[in-house]
Amino acid sequence: MKHTSDEDWYPINTMFDRMSYKDQLNEKQKMVNRAYKSKNISVYPLPVLRNPKPLNYRHKVIVSATNIRVNNRFKLRLGLYVEGSKDIKPGVENHIHDEDINRVLVTVEQILQKYKFEAYTRQYRKGIIKHVMIRKSHFDHSMMLIFVTQGHVFPNHKKMIHEIVGIHPEVKTVIQNIHSIDTPIVLLDQSKLLFGTGYIEDEISGLRFRLSPNSFYQVNPIQMKNLYDIGLEYANITKNDIVMDCYSGIGTISLLAAATAKEVIAIEANKDAVKDAILNKKMNQVQNVRFELADVENYMFDYNQPINVLIMDPPRDGASLRFIEAIKKLKPSRIVYISCFVETQVRDIEQLSDLYEVVKIQPVDMFSYTSHVETVTLLERKR
Repeated sequence: MKHTSDEDWYPINTMFDRMSYKDQLNEKQKMVNRAYKSKNISVYPLPVLRNPKPLNYRHKVIVSATNIRVNNRFKLRLGLYVEGSKDIKPGVENHIHDEDINRVLVTVEQILQKYKFEAYTRQYRKGIIKHVMIRKSHFDHSMMLIFVTQGHVFPNHKKMIHEIVGIHPEVKTVIQNIHSIDTPIVLLDQSKLLFGTGYIEDEISGLRFRLSPNSFYQVNPIQMKNLYDIGLEYANITKNDIVMDCYSGIGTISLLAAATAKEVIAIEANKDAVKDAILNKKMNQVQNVRFELADVENYMFDYNQPINVLIMDPPRDGASLRFIEAIKKLKPSRIVYISCFVETQVRDIEQLSDLYEVVKIQPVDMFSYTSHVETVTLLERKR
């Protein structure tokens, strides 16, 4: 079962939605400053790194389906959730969505309506369409379109795809993700390829990455490059360094780190992500990365060789106590901690404070017009 990250959900009509960009940055700076001050960390966070493109930056968009009553009949609409509710506000065009994605979503909604589809409703257990997701490559502008349906039945999908691709030839692949249960999770295990290859490709710093429907990949490709550049600058990897990348996903940071490392050991528990990572390694002809399909904590406890640099980019919940203990066992010289939730980051850093000290803190605005902020922090082992 695939989980959707918190950054995939961005309710509309939020406080940040209504702020000027300058005020958003000020609020995010205060958020990070408060979190670090609450743990008595004396290093002061650097100014939040501005998003070069605060509008229309999202290259991955999920909209949800709802039914509205028109002339005593239901009409499907796509839209986003309203903050603090389970209500979907119809309308696919949003100021943080990539503009090309907005245009494709308008067409998709019109064609779903043309073929008389209805949104699935849990109350009546009727309808088919639950969500529509689009990913776009920043590199070549190709798109992946995913229809999330309740059940296998998807009538007229061949005609629909023919019409959509005829209007938007940049849509290179279409996938049906099939739900057999009621769940708030967007993408589950069962998918059916309806058109194309089932993946698109993107590029970072000359490396190509294959993106499948479930691949974890930052939604803001321009700022992603800046985020990873900061992380690798903090890591200060040399040709003799052994690097461990925890929660390595499809291998983005691992393969970038390999350019200067002796070896990179990348650990990930999701088998689909590891499969993509190995493909990405082969595609880029990188030899000095080892992708391990394993429970991250178990692997770290079983590993008995020296580590110079540890890179961690955990989920929003942060690191477990067992993960913290594994770090203390390995004792890497430097830790680069990339976090999407500063509250759990400072909690974890406090638990490492007997062995590590904070050196630098760089907040990064990845998700403008939302409350989310990424933080890249460098920790060094105390002498």
